[in-house]
Amino acid sequence: MAKKILKKPSFLSKCFSKFLVCVILLLGCLIALKSSSSLRENLYKYVFKNNFSFAKVNMVYEKLFGSSLPLSALENTAMVSSLKIEYEEKKAYKDGVELKVNDGYVIPVIKSGIVVFAGEKDGYGNTVVVQQGDGVEVWYANIKDIKVSMYDYLKGGDILGESDGDKIYLVFTKEGEILDYNKYI
Repeated sequence: MAKKILKKPSFLSKCFSKFLVCVILLLGCLIALKSSSSLRENLYKYVFKNNFSFAKVNMVYEKLFGSSLPLSALENTAMVSSLKIEYEEKKAYKDGVELKVNDGYVIPVIKSGIVVFAGEKDGYGNTVVVQQGDGVEVWYANIKDIKVSMYDYLKGGDILGESDGDKIYLVFTKEGEILDYNKYI
């Protein structure tokens, strides 16, 4: 009796079949998105209208896999800068607070976080939005030249830039809600 020899699929054929399955799934998703306007509207609403929380993703990641940054090597180190925002007077401004500072004041970050916006905002001028680890977003506004970029990780005391004049504006939000600035400055 002759034995049948079964050939194992080669590495190349395995890769090709996986690639083919991925292409079919992608095409199926694109067809579903094209044909269903409600699905497309919901996807657009979720991606472009909602505020993405990096802090929540980081908390889930740390819960499952541990720290996302190798901070164990930094445990015995001291902060290089412990700058706090120093101001002469404060008053309510739009959704936040206007702080009177010296002309060309160097603006430090209050708490560590990720830059989620860096650019121009109506009524505020050049603005940097930092999403802190606790989920609070801080808008630092009226900056002459922004010294940071999107998705930069900043530590408390890092410098954002200089004030454009003698005022800076701060706004504190969490999950789209405006927070009382008195608790944070």
